[in-house]
Amino acid sequence: MDDSTAPEIDEPDGNSIAAIGSGSRQLLAQDRPHRFPVRIPDAIEDFDPAEMVITVGGATLVSQLMKTTRAQRLVPCGIQPDEAGTVGGLFSDPRESPCDPFTGRFCDHVLGIEGLRGDGTSLLAGGRVVKNVTGYDLVRLLGGAMGALGVVIRLHLRLEREAPNWSQIDCRIEDSATYWSALDAIRGLPFEPYMLALEPADGLCQVMLSGTQVSVIESQQLVEEILPVSDVKEISREDVVEIHRQKRAPMGQALRVRLPWSCWREIVSTSPGCWRAIFPSAGFGILEEIAPGVELESFITRIHQLGGSVSAEDASAEKQFQIPLVHPSPHDELTRRLRNEWDSQGMLSWRGDRC
Repeated sequence: MDDSTAPEIDEPDGNSIAAIGSGSRQLLAQDRPHRFPVRIPDAIEDFDPAEMVITVGGATLVSQLMKTTRAQRLVPCGIQPDEAGTVGGLFSDPRESPCDPFTGRFCDHVLGIEGLRGDGTSLLAGGRVVKNVTGYDLVRLLGGAMGALGVVIRLHLRLEREAPNWSQIDCRIEDSATYWSALDAIRGLPFEPYMLALEPADGLCQVMLSGTQVSVIESQQLVEEILPVSDVKEISREDVVEIHRQKRAPMGQALRVRLPWSCWREIVSTSPGCWRAIFPSAGFGILEEIAPGVELESFITRIHQLGGSVSAEDASAEKQFQIPLVHPSPHDELTRRLRNEWDSQGMLSWRGDRC
């Protein structure tokens, strides 16, 4: 089978999305060619709430997975609440999630996979449950590889309990020195918020907490000691989904800047655009309203000097700014060797090795 355009699948709410890619940030642009020589299952095949594991086809919609697991008060590890697209596409995405420091990349929580190598032979890695995961960690090797090392047919996923309580704390601090001093204090607390988002231009700091009722109240009290002038409110799971959507930049307009925490104060005031949000716990910020040119090139050079990186936030931004989604790594020799062996005919397009 040789499809020249991405097939489309209807989400339950009627929105049409590409059947591959990470969905919310579209790993592949619509005009990028791809080929699938096999039929990839698009259904949930096995679900054990007691063991907190589930098996799904690679073409299963993320929304379908979330709906099924949430009915048992469970959620897949590493998936943001507003993610779209397919489970297999999310596993292939080399980028981090937008702002959740707890779970990190979805592919880091996959127990096992079944698929095909580029030469057509079967590929098995990991297992169906945690106790069966032995041997070489091929799941981590293939996760985030954008399909270059094989096509994922089926995934075995670890689940976790859904947080029963959520709280949001908003605070505005106009004085820059006080603002960064307060943020340093929050970063030094004995817990990591579910989300810490900064909007330096408006002096806004947003803290989101999740967990049991007692843990949320205790964490909230510690934050309020640092941010006394704040708006505190309980929020629902639906509110969490909407907050995640608001933090994402429009398609084709943003870059992702990764830096150590100590470097942000300098960079925030010298950037060639506006910060949609900075997520200190996750180590990156989203920069938008940028124009290509000398100022942007100087900014990227400075980021590299500080030990950071700049990448495109989605496939459209990659094309517009000529900045890759991920940067080639000289240390990823194993990935390149396996890709050349398994995909000797070059059926899978690939643009850069993982970070």
